[in-house]
Amino acid sequence: MPRPKQPPRLVEIKGRENWYIRDGREVVSTGATDRTEAEQCLIDYNNHKAAPARTASIWELLDKRMEDMRGREVARADNTRSYHKHLCGHFGKLRPDQITSVHVHAYWKLREKRPAALRDELIELRTTLKFALDSGWINRVPRIDIPAKRPPRYRFITREEAASLLYAADLPHLRAFILIAMTTGARKGAILGLTWDRVDLENCRIDFHDPERRMTKKRRTVVPIATTTAEALEYLRRCAQTPFVIEFLGKPVKDVKKSFQRACESAKLKNVTPHTLKHSVISWLAMDGFTVDEISDMTATTRETIITVYRKFDPGYLAPVAKSLAPPEGIANQFAKLSQEPESQKRQNSQGSHAFLVGERGFEPPAPTSRT
Repeated sequence: MPRPKQPPRLVEIKGRENWYIRDGREVVSTGATDRTEAEQCLIDYNNHKAAPARTASIWELLDKRMEDMRGREVARADNTRSYHKHLCGHFGKLRPDQITSVHVHAYWKLREKRPAALRDELIELRTTLKFALDSGWINRVPRIDIPAKRPPRYRFITREEAASLLYAADLPHLRAFILIAMTTGARKGAILGLTWDRVDLENCRIDFHDPERRMTKKRRTVVPIATTTAEALEYLRRCAQTPFVIEFLGKPVKDVKKSFQRACESAKLKNVTPHTLKHSVISWLAMDGFTVDEISDMTATTRETIITVYRKFDPGYLAPVAKSLAPPEGIANQFAKLSQEPESQKRQNSQGSHAFLVGERGFEPPAPTSRT
């Protein structure tokens, strides 16, 4: 069995002063007699060897970008890889200097049915090109037009619809997933990665933070669960075959997309995804009057996102503001009189409507008062 090839390394050659770099059968002189200088030459040699050619294609640069992300153990590396599949199909054979707005907008047309994916993919392409520029592999970054971010669609379901979805789940692992999602507001990845050693059924707590997972912007936290939820999970734990809470046939479940969709069809729910449950939990808590901080801590969601949902589902928190803007007493009577006047008189009054609003129809605006 042949020995594995060794990486480039420094060697000495008998009868010669300089240090040399041996790379397989190739031997290259560093031109340096000092070991420290020779090591610097070796670093330059490895960097040059790892760098793509000046004529590198987008496909090669995307591969280098992936190598860098995996070398730094970036948590989203696997998700980023899915963007590269579509980018390579359209831009792969082009060099960076060959990309024009025609190519970019043709890609817009190609992916117009997936607007969110289109935006993420083009951002990844631009990031890759900036990475290549910073590494000295290309001279400039071509213009990459990115579509504007669409306003989020906060699809949510009621508690009754969530219950029907739970009972429509015909597989134990899916029913457990939906139960945890609708009672904690946790993300899909946090639930699928949950292990039994982080589920404290005695004290009714779940720790969604995986100690082996790198910290990202998507927070995970320790949350309490209801007694009824703990009782249901106790039955699952008795039958567990793996350390993972969500398992199927003795293996951890990587995704619930297909089984979740079947359950939605059985429950007659449209446009519902696992992430919809998170939005729904936030909306339920907002409608129940819980504060932004309470909802944020419970669902491990940023305050900005909570506030957006809060304004939609519980605008009652602005009631004191509305009260401070209340018109004078008796305004309704004035509008009632106006509605009973003849059309000719209404037109005359409409011409002087500004006067009506400043007190020329029988009432004066209140004097300003200081708020306590």
